[in-house]
Amino acid sequence: MPEFPHLFEPFIIPPVHLKSRIVMAPLFTAYGRPDGTVSKLTLDHYKEVARGGVAMIVVANASIDPSGALSKHSLRADDDRFLPGLSQLAETIKKEGAAAVLQINHGGRFAGGKTVYVPSPVSISDINIIGFYKAALKSLDIQQQWAILSGAIHQQPKELTVAEIQRIIMAYAKAAARAKEAGFDMVEIHGGTGYLPVQFLSPRTNRRKDLYGGNPENRMRFPVELTEAVKNAVGSNFPVGYRFLADEWLPDGFSLDEARIFAERLSALQVAYLSVTGGTYESFSNPEIMEKSHEPGYMVYLAQQIKEAVNLPVITAGRITTPELAEEILREKRADLIGLARPLFADPQWPEKARTGQDNIVPCKDCGTCFQLVVADRPALCAQWDKAKLIKRKGMIKEMQNPRKKILVAMDESENAAMAAAYTGDMLANRKDVTITLLHIQTDESIKNESGIREMMDIARSLLAKAGIPEEAVTIQVREKKTGIGNDILNEIAESGYGTVVMGRRGVSRAQQILFGSVSNKIIQNTKDCTVWIVG
Repeated sequence: MPEFPHLFEPFIIPPVHLKSRIVMAPLFTAYGRPDGTVSKLTLDHYKEVARGGVAMIVVANASIDPSGALSKHSLRADDDRFLPGLSQLAETIKKEGAAAVLQINHGGRFAGGKTVYVPSPVSISDINIIGFYKAALKSLDIQQQWAILSGAIHQQPKELTVAEIQRIIMAYAKAAARAKEAGFDMVEIHGGTGYLPVQFLSPRTNRRKDLYGGNPENRMRFPVELTEAVKNAVGSNFPVGYRFLADEWLPDGFSLDEARIFAERLSALQVAYLSVTGGTYESFSNPEIMEKSHEPGYMVYLAQQIKEAVNLPVITAGRITTPELAEEILREKRADLIGLARPLFADPQWPEKARTGQDNIVPCKDCGTCFQLVVADRPALCAQWDKAKLIKRKGMIKEMQNPRKKILVAMDESENAAMAAAYTGDMLANRKDVTITLLHIQTDESIKNESGIREMMDIARSLLAKAGIPEEAVTIQVREKKTGIGNDILNEIAESGYGTVVMGRRGVSRAQQILFGSVSNKIIQNTKDCTVWIVG
């Protein structure tokens, strides 16, 4: 008889079979590359957790739209160009025997985009997040704190129009479809922590007068519609879970009574599970809540309340640090699955150690080190790791953050473009630590000559291969022209974090010679913190 029979009992979230009741709850680590792609560090982190015996891993916070990204290190699922990395991530997790789930999200007020989209432009004085930032950033010096605080204070939120609401709902649906295409077993809608779905649910942040605001039914409309859209996008046989806020822990916020009604609505939509959480960025800095959050299993009562309201699998989390406590929760039927976030970050071997009766689980000390780092937009580390792991992770973080190893080669069908690729190969010969993107911005003329573009791309890839650049390090991207070749290349550099750009000075026709020459000048004059090589 196993010591923890309930904890290691198999469970089914149809059609996915889980080997135990232990789930990695989503934990944002800021391990994505600055361009939103999956890094080697991302893969290493989730592989280590999966290998430790967890039954299901929820990959945290993939943004569904550029306006909704929380951090420059957030993973992105808003474009097909992110599919290769997401596919590799799903495969990495599943190879180690865990189910792979992608959590999709829009940060709303807490996103870092140029335009901050919100249900209602509630003033910062009415949204008490400054206390949260001060508490989270207490380890930073005053200048660092001010840089982050001033960014939060000076955001100018824009109230979403109905058309923009519908666009974002469709963005959720498309991101979910990408998760399915990438090979994930499930997708999870992030409806917790105070992000956009919660901002619609809460009477504190939703003061709209239309169908998306006012009474509880209207405030539920946005998350209900996006859940319907996501389910329609992935089909009936693909599970859609929901990270569920059960209580804002604010006197005039979204309450447990309303949450029970909302849970029933989601149950009627046949979501796969509810992963129950409590609190938002506003309430986290409340002294009473801060004290409560140090108590073992402090959110379990919320999961129990929601479990009584619905006939759905319920995941609970919140300082469940020992297998004994996890077993007790399951035995007393207060939840169906145990969500571990920071405990697995501190010790990825937690499940295997519990299963085999080892008493050397490395505990999460609740010191806040990981949390403070990600709030400051830095990759997470754990104070409990041994020196060897800390050194390895810091090295991988440094490698991930080094943009000069990320090269963009601007391509057209000209010989100068091939020369640019050849020059890149000569300069980086036999390097195994670079990634190279061959980028073509389509023009009316190049659309008519697709075969010429393909041929030049093949030549460029061949030249790089002969120079010893690994095949998997070279990708080809073709973009439609939006605001002009020069601006489009500059936008790509900024959005994807390239450290070096290589381009030929001239194109193939006289018109292109003039145009491409001006493009190279534009790139040189407008790039920041980026090396530009002009060939030809």
